[in-house]
Amino acid sequence: MKICAVFCVFVALALGSPVPPNTQQCECSAAARSLLSSLSHIMQKEGKMKHRDLFAGFNCTDLEAQMIPHTLTASVCQPSASDEVTACSSHRSSSFSETACLTNIRADLHYYHVMLNSYKPSETDLSPVKTATKALMDCLDENCQAADGEFPQWLVWSGSSFTDRLSLCKALKGFHIRAVTVNRALGYIGSGEHRK
Repeated sequence: MKICAVFCVFVALALGSPVPPNTQQCECSAAARSLLSSLSHIMQKEGKMKHRDLFAGFNCTDLEAQMIPHTLTASVCQPSASDEVTACSSHRSSSFSETACLTNIRADLHYYHVMLNSYKPSETDLSPVKTATKALMDCLDENCQAADGEFPQWLVWSGSSFTDRLSLCKALKGFHIRAVTVNRALGYIGSGEHRK
């Protein structure tokens, strides 16, 4: 069962793409696409920025993505089993919960917002990701149903420049993966399929 779940996550990520730009399904789709674009830009450049090389001394592409341990976004934002006919998703027995999905997305965004703003030294090259994260948080607060929840913090900085840059690389890779999930989830919510 674990192998099936892991396989499904990899297949979903491999096939996942942001909501197409001409889709007006969710009012926050543009903000979600902007976040994914900003993260993709940093990851494609492998940290080689205008001001300095964030990932000097190691190959960021060789490191594993570090995912947030306290959110369930990937599982709660998955479409209902009745909406998606795949062997791996058929184990879900409950219907899709927009509130649970949005609560977990907000927890993810809050975590990354705090984490990136606490990174020392403050990197101006991270500004587009910080700005896009805050814009998506604001958009969700303004346009989507309210979702209360506690947003625990997950501290990753040690104070050592090299170790912190390693952690930043892993966290940005995890955030990039999560941004793909968020784009797909907001597209699904915007489509209204879960309300049928």
